[in-house]
Amino acid sequence: MPSWMASAVHFQTSDFLSNTYPKFDEEIEVRVRAPENAPLKQLILRTIPNGEQQFTTMQKSTVIDGYTLWICRLRLREAVNPYYFILDSESGIWYLDAFGVHQDLPLNSQAFKLLTDQEEIPWLPGSVFYQIFPDRFANGDSSNDPIDETDGVTGSFRSTYSWGQGVASSREHIAFYGGDLKGIQDHLDHLQELGVNGIYLNPVFSAWTNHRYDVRDYFSVDSTLGGDEALISLVQNLKARDMRYVLDIVPNHCGVGHPWFLKARLDPDSEEAGFFYFDEKRENYVSWMGFRALPKLNFRSQELRERIFGQEGVFSYWLKPPFDADGWRVDVGNMLGRQDADQFSDLVIRGIRQTVKATKPEAYLFAENFYEAASQLQGDQWDGVMNYMGFSAPLMAWLKAPSAGAIGWKGQLHSNAPWQTGSLVKSWMQHLAAIPWSIALQQYNLLSGHDTPRVRTILEGDETLVRLAYMVLFTFPGVPSIFYGDEIGLVDQENFGSRVCMPWDKATWHQDFFSFLKQLVNLRKRNDTLAHGAFQILYWEDDLLIYQRELAGDHVLLTLNRSDAAIDAKNIFTSEAGIRTAYFREFLGERSAQVQNGILYLPELPRGGSIWLAADGSYTSDIIES
Repeated sequence: MPSWMASAVHFQTSDFLSNTYPKFDEEIEVRVRAPENAPLKQLILRTIPNGEQQFTTMQKSTVIDGYTLWICRLRLREAVNPYYFILDSESGIWYLDAFGVHQDLPLNSQAFKLLTDQEEIPWLPGSVFYQIFPDRFANGDSSNDPIDETDGVTGSFRSTYSWGQGVASSREHIAFYGGDLKGIQDHLDHLQELGVNGIYLNPVFSAWTNHRYDVRDYFSVDSTLGGDEALISLVQNLKARDMRYVLDIVPNHCGVGHPWFLKARLDPDSEEAGFFYFDEKRENYVSWMGFRALPKLNFRSQELRERIFGQEGVFSYWLKPPFDADGWRVDVGNMLGRQDADQFSDLVIRGIRQTVKATKPEAYLFAENFYEAASQLQGDQWDGVMNYMGFSAPLMAWLKAPSAGAIGWKGQLHSNAPWQTGSLVKSWMQHLAAIPWSIALQQYNLLSGHDTPRVRTILEGDETLVRLAYMVLFTFPGVPSIFYGDEIGLVDQENFGSRVCMPWDKATWHQDFFSFLKQLVNLRKRNDTLAHGAFQILYWEDDLLIYQRELAGDHVLLTLNRSDAAIDAKNIFTSEAGIRTAYFREFLGERSAQVQNGILYLPELPRGGSIWLAADGSYTSDIIES
């Protein structure tokens, strides 16, 4: 590929689209940036309205700092409008799509995709989330702690133990630690000091276990958390602090003690009997991954659909006052509505979305999905997913030799080396190219969570790599989130895994890391380039990756060095980044860098990550030699 072609770019930002959230049948201006001296015979916009290919010749427009903007008009007449560009040059015909420039014919899956009639969730771009597993965060009211209780349905035992006391738990012996909603409310000052402005709460509905994915009543808050009144009080305090919160729901299955299931077992002629998958003798039933305490819900039942996502169903109920949730995280969204011959996931998710957006248009609807989720991220289903596959899994595999497994499989799958940098770049770009950019900006990005080891555990306490990972989290497209306790240096513990009890003795906290995360949170909330800007890989080699975010003439650079040693000062061509001249100052550091004549002069890069913010010309680089 001719070198100049890397500088022919289009991104789905306001720099390249006159309206990034257009209406159906609206006509917008589309732009491509290419070098002024590029040997282009013509540049063509290729669309495919109603399934038939259409070409539109683009015209040269403004020339700015050595780059020509090519423009044309595009009328949008479908819900999802795929397009790419054809570069007719002296070296042949090339294609520019969301994956980049290449000569082979583009796949539709990698075309740019522009949605119509999709409103931006107004509060989401400036949000930083904080995930809380309620039982392990803080005990604000010990009077609601379960003490020596035995379940009449499962026969399992539960009790509350001293905060942080390691107790071996099992399905028969469930350890609680007393965390509740009052405890969260009591520590909102901590969250505000950190700077987060959104909370993702793991399940709060009535259940028997401490994780509460075995829900027994979708319409009440668990009494061990303080009941409905405790949530109402928490919501009032969150609103007073201008903070949002989302609830966690599991419509894929319920608990074996749910009244629907109990009635279904007793009365095969009941309406509830159709809510589940029983065998012909009604002795066995389908459950989540074979865990019999979690019977699978059958969305072939129209009545079940009404109760879960009808106008008066669960999803609508909690978005309304007095609970007024700001959105939903949906558990096992990859399995929802799917059971062998029954494949209702599209129908169910679209039904959920319709109800959620009709009840509260600005609600945030995202789902758990550990795998490739592009088909559910085209604007008509989820707003986003927990972005393991498209963000954190590739990043962790680049930083640490990866392992993989599956529930029920007893084998081992472990690499003896981390990924090569090119594999990380390809993985990120493939996942970004597969979905509309407006959806990519809504992805829920995380490094740790209640179902995975904490990032500090994965990276074996390597402080430099942990900080590098968090720099990427706060500069990657999407919505960043912090798992409770990561900000003070928590790691997995025996008998707890990642769901450890939050220590409230500040003498035990990693104060320097807390300060580091505070600064990243503040940067992400106030920097529009990180919220909306284009994402572009600029350079990579064995142990080094450099990328940028770009918007309205502002550039934020990331340099990531995973090696055990410093990397010598480098000169990087930045013509593809659209930067001819610029000054940069290291965020959280004292160093500077400079671009002159399309070359970025970087100083020596120590092990770890650095964020470089565009500065005015008053910063004089001391690293450029004449």
